[in-house]
Amino acid sequence: MEEMEKGKRYSAESKGYNDKIYEIRFIPVMERPEYQEGPTREALERLKKEMSDKDFEKYINNSLARVTYDGSRLLLITTSEIYRTMLYGPFFNVICKAFNVGNFRVVSQVNGY
Repeated sequence: MEEMEKGKRYSAESKGYNDKIYEIRFIPVMERPEYQEGPTREALERLKKEMSDKDFEKYINNSLARVTYDGSRLLLITTSEIYRTMLYGPFFNVICKAFNVGNFRVVSQVNGY
């Protein structure tokens, strides 16, 4: 468990999976190494300014599993179906504006059903 606290991978073999399955601690988007610089970081900073702090923390920073942005296309993977709905609904325009895209795709990691 100590490895998980440090953000490292550890085997999920003790939970009945093979040793190729691993778990890592969830790290908020703005703290992840891959989003510390470049166009994705700049777009996230613009989005943070456009959204309320509460909404940004809830729907972006603490719920996105992945942000894939190549300068013209955007894919967001969120941890919840309701958050996917929120990103497509009330936040659609601010996300498009921050990432300078006309449309984007959001998929959710569905746990359970």
